[in-house]
Amino acid sequence: MNTGFYRPLIFAAIAAAAITPATLAADQTTPTASATAVTVYIGMHFGKNSAAKDINAMHAKMEKDGWRFADMETNSENGDTEGFWVTYIRP
Repeated sequence: MNTGFYRPLIFAAIAAAAITPATLAADQTTPTASATAVTVYIGMHFGKNSAAKDINAMHAKMEKDGWRFADMETNSENGDTEGFWVTYIRP
């Protein structure tokens, strides 16, 4: 069996595994233990503003108040989108 073909692949896998923890540790977007977090719910308003406009308005307000966007999850019920949970952090 010729293993010469697999050596570069094995080396690449080992190099990626060695580099990944250092890269993750250097990530500045992860919240620290001293960060404060708040989660807000933005419901779907049928016939009024779109959810995208509501989320953008919330982003602008929170950013002005010193908060930074961290995460967003969709709230769905029976296959219908009901709203969004949006989390912000203040380092």
